[in-house]
Amino acid sequence: MFRNQKTLNHKIVLTGKGLHTGRLVRMEISPAAANTGIVFQRAANPNAPPLVALAQNVTSTELCTTLGSGISSVATIEHLMAAFVGVGIDNAIVRVNAPELPIMDGSSKPFVDELVRCGSKEQQVGKRYYVVKKSFEFRLGDRLIKIDPARSIRYRCSIDFGKGFIGQQSLEFSMTKKSFLKLSGSRTFCHVQEVNAMRAVGLALGGSLENAVVVTDTGVMNEEGLRSQDEFVRHKLLDCIGDLALLGAPLVGCITVHKPGHTLHAAFLNELLMKKDRYLALVEPDAFRVGEAAELGIAAPIAVYG
Repeated sequence: MFRNQKTLNHKIVLTGKGLHTGRLVRMEISPAAANTGIVFQRAANPNAPPLVALAQNVTSTELCTTLGSGISSVATIEHLMAAFVGVGIDNAIVRVNAPELPIMDGSSKPFVDELVRCGSKEQQVGKRYYVVKKSFEFRLGDRLIKIDPARSIRYRCSIDFGKGFIGQQSLEFSMTKKSFLKLSGSRTFCHVQEVNAMRAVGLALGGSLENAVVVTDTGVMNEEGLRSQDEFVRHKLLDCIGDLALLGAPLVGCITVHKPGHTLHAAFLNELLMKKDRYLALVEPDAFRVGEAAELGIAAPIAVYG
């Protein structure tokens, strides 16, 4: 349970292939002062305003989450954002020499491993949380996100890919460091027909069986198979955790999501932020005392993570 903000002990450097461009990408993650948040910057455009990882800076949700535009844009941020959430990093500067982050193995685990290896340091400023004080539901067609008050961070996630190999899967997940470490290794996935369609329009040029699970009508093409039988829903939840981090503070509540996806996540955050005073309470750690929590209409004590 983290009460103060945290940043990295020191700078780390990761390299890997970009999923869509196929370019070799170099990424630096550096410590940052308290209240900085997660900030992205393109190395090719050092004079551009930094891109703070917030929902209002999302410019595209096609196949991934993208911040900014033009030569300042940074894409495929969701797996790294989930890693920051999972290990409790609040403040960092991410500099990248390409328009997208490296895909690594298609999951958050390589990022998590490096962040854990680096270690973190506590900062003398309290960590803020958004606490759900009233239920809120958002629908986009047959897709859904609902948040309800709860004493911890919990997810209920379900996917429905029809009658194909993936089919329907569901998962209930309580956010702890131990549970996130298990979740972090779930990989991105797509149908082999989608790979061909994306490459036809100049996307997924760096995609391979080394960084994605490729599905056919009857199974997976990857020799090692799946890392878990429910890897598909687990990865969709991982994406959701990374995207919802763009709220700007951990969301304490029960989050139900059906048929998650980057477009749904972004639209939900935009709608929620417009109505946040009605549904959310932004609190500091000290506000979790019984008296102050009662004034907010929140059951106390609240167990929080992240």
